[in-house]
Amino acid sequence: MISIQKELTSHKYQTEMILTVHDELLFNTPLEEEKVVQQMVKSLMEQAVVLEVPLVAEVGRGNHWLEAHGS
Repeated sequence: MISIQKELTSHKYQTEMILTVHDELLFNTPLEEEKVVQQMVKSLMEQAVVLEVPLVAEVGRGNHWLEAHGS
């Protein structure tokens, strides 16, 4: 999460990380930043630690958390 916030700040994205729920992160993202922020978050989350098995992060989108969780 710290790495993600540093990237958001350094690139001056308007995206805001607004909530964490267990192992999920929720962002408020303008449409024009959506693709690049999704790729950045997925990459940083999958590289957060090195394990014997790969970490796989999933990205969803929606107008609210439940909708995003199902996509």
